[in-house]
Amino acid sequence: MTNKIIVGYTAICGSISAFSITAISTVGILLAFCDTEPGILASQIIYRVERIPVIDQIPQTGHRRVVDTHFVEETVTTYETVWENETRERRFVVPRRIPETTMHERRRTVQRPVEIQEYRDTSYNVTRTVPETSEREETYTVTRQVMETQERQIVENRLVPVQQTTIEDRIYTVNRPVTNYVETVVDRGHPITHINTVPGRTYNRLAWHRANYIDPVTGEARWRVPGLYWTEMQGPVRHEVQQVYQPNFVREIVPVTTNIQEQRLEQVPVTRTTFQNEQIVRTEHVQVPRLIQETAVRKVPVTVFRQITERVEQKTPVIVRRMETEEVVEQVPVTTYRTVMEERVEPYEVRVARSVPVTRTVQRPVTTVRWEPYTYMVERQRIETRRVPVVPLGSQPMVQPTYAPILPAPALPGSSQPGATLSGSVYESDDPADMVPRL
Repeated sequence: MTNKIIVGYTAICGSISAFSITAISTVGILLAFCDTEPGILASQIIYRVERIPVIDQIPQTGHRRVVDTHFVEETVTTYETVWENETRERRFVVPRRIPETTMHERRRTVQRPVEIQEYRDTSYNVTRTVPETSEREETYTVTRQVMETQERQIVENRLVPVQQTTIEDRIYTVNRPVTNYVETVVDRGHPITHINTVPGRTYNRLAWHRANYIDPVTGEARWRVPGLYWTEMQGPVRHEVQQVYQPNFVREIVPVTTNIQEQRLEQVPVTRTTFQNEQIVRTEHVQVPRLIQETAVRKVPVTVFRQITERVEQKTPVIVRRMETEEVVEQVPVTTYRTVMEERVEPYEVRVARSVPVTRTVQRPVTTVRWEPYTYMVERQRIETRRVPVVPLGSQPMVQPTYAPILPAPALPGSSQPGATLSGSVYESDDPADMVPRL
């Protein structure tokens, strides 16, 4: 009986590649049975399939760009400008004037002045003022002030204050506050938001009208020629938001305080001061000035100026000039000039620029670019499927579980993917968590 079961399981293991993907759990159990030894029942050893992610370090070779700079010696020839002074000759023709002098005789009539000295009488009169001083007597009146002492009686009237105290009745008015409660109407309104509807603007435009239309005034059906007519149109309605004050009249009792005037009587002592006239007579000595006129005589010096005329005799010499005509013969030199053309040579200095080659050795930087290979490690994750034995009920626990990897199965017949393994085809699902990550 046992051999028949093992043979049946072996046949199932040979045709496991024809199962569909939906039999994942059944195939896993059957694979566990297939790997058992012949003669051991499947109820004794059971395996479970685990998928463990394994990260492999894969070396990758890349190239990076390395820039090297080195200096190369080169011989460079440059031309420098050297300024030198050079003497040159300038030739030009200059006209030169040669003077020639000859003597010519010239006659002319000359008027020569002749001076004669004469004396003229220039006598004149001189008026001189002579002062004469004399004394005169002058009589004048002098007013002199004299002080005299006199006695006078002075009568003084003065007011003497007299105080009298009397008790008088005084009536005064007092305002007494009286509070009354009055019912009044108070406005407790508040602003509210009011939306006004503003009709759109009216304008005319051409619109197509049919033959039959209804008169908007009379409401009757009429006929007209269809076509474009000017029609009054109205734009869209516009809404405006305004703040409007809404009154709210409320009756309230308000306390009103008024003042009532009351008259009161009070006795007040009043002090009155009166003044009485008193006459006082006293005698005083008074200094009174008095004017006295006196006659005096004085001598006053008087100066009188008298004019005296004197004759001054004077002779003035006068030079009289007169012109006399004479004929003069003189030799006049006449100079004539003759122009002669001469050639002159004039040296002058010129700064000349000359290019001189200069050879120098310079170091020129040369940049080279090369690609240097380097190796770096890339982590790649793969899923490794292993079988873990499960201890069945009623058996002894295993000391250490052994992990048996599932070998790849041959490709399914009719599969479109060559090289597909059993682990990849059997244990694939639509859950993203069960999918194998790929780098």
